[in-house]
Amino acid sequence: MKCTWRVRCEARLLGCVLLVAMCVSASAQSGATAGDESARVLSLENAWNQAEVTHDSAALSALLAETFDFTDDDGQLMNKSQWLAYIRDAEAHYAPLGNSGMKVHQYGNVAVATGMYQDKVKENGKWFVRSGRFTDIWTQQNGGWRCVSSQATLISH
Repeated sequence: MKCTWRVRCEARLLGCVLLVAMCVSASAQSGATAGDESARVLSLENAWNQAEVTHDSAALSALLAETFDFTDDDGQLMNKSQWLAYIRDAEAHYAPLGNSGMKVHQYGNVAVATGMYQDKVKENGKWFVRSGRFTDIWTQQNGGWRCVSSQATLISH
């Protein structure tokens, strides 16, 4: 009698251990997928930065949704075509220097990227460096990620 009870207990314990192992494995696999998408969005953020540095509005256009809106650090709202014109024509008064501390949080087919930026701006004939924070909202559209909204906020020193 004791032997049969012991075998059943060991079988149940083994079944529980296998079930927990399968759940952990499935969780790790789904985490890798989310991580992969976060890495993809971060690479698109870096491509965006490079397009700004070179004033490549065509490359930037490929990253933006048709409904894209940008809220600049001074509160100015620009749609996609206005933002692309600004990037294309900004060589004389704007030079992006880079981003740091970027993070991506994914919510299904939406990803929110945040970080800090630093750029050089020309005002009244003088160049100065400024820093700020940004939030970019990306959605999956037609098999790829497109940014639908971006917002910048200056950090006062």
